[in-house]
Amino acid sequence: MSTVLINASPKGSGTNCNSEILAQAFRGGMRCPCDLRHLAGSNLESFAQEMRSYDNILFMLPLYIHAMPGLMMRFLSIMPKACDGQSIGFIVQAGFIETEQQKFVVRYFEAYARRMGYQYLGTVTKGEAAGIYMFPKMFRKVLAAFSELGRAFEETGAFDRELVAKLGAPYCLSKGQLLLLRAVTRIGLNDIGWHRMQKQNGAYERRLDRPYL
Repeated sequence: MSTVLINASPKGSGTNCNSEILAQAFRGGMRCPCDLRHLAGSNLESFAQEMRSYDNILFMLPLYIHAMPGLMMRFLSIMPKACDGQSIGFIVQAGFIETEQQKFVVRYFEAYARRMGYQYLGTVTKGEAAGIYMFPKMFRKVLAAFSELGRAFEETGAFDRELVAKLGAPYCLSKGQLLLLRAVTRIGLNDIGWHRMQKQNGAYERRLDRPYL
């Protein structure tokens, strides 16, 4: 059973790419790691035709405010239809805490698989993932879960349901979580990572600019 895992992030294999970090963790759980490919920098037309040679096609991608990257949308539009019982699955990571934010793209992927004739393996969703590359030690359990997900997939050819449910929680924020989030936002704790990034890119002093007003 041949499997390819495609990093569909426009950041490619960069060290600041959360999709790459999670993809490496997924493969790291396998005894014989699957192929890892990157859409960024590839000739998408020829790359799409290569998909005919794999039994399982998996995508690892970020979510940008309900939407997949344009690079991913372009690739899906030129993918060949399934042949010989091929399967397709998706792993989506996003900065939102609640994975309900990902429900629209999940529906799209399911419909896409059906329309293209692929066996749909499902979509794994993970929220609160924006800080993985900035604070890797804080996400050790998440990376371990992705390694376990990869190990289980290698053994069964499917996403482990318990792990999918664990990674996909919470689907919605509880009242308590909302109150906590508001408190954290009020005192600025959730801005620490963003301020660090802004300083690295020389944009911190302009963080309150409103250029479109």
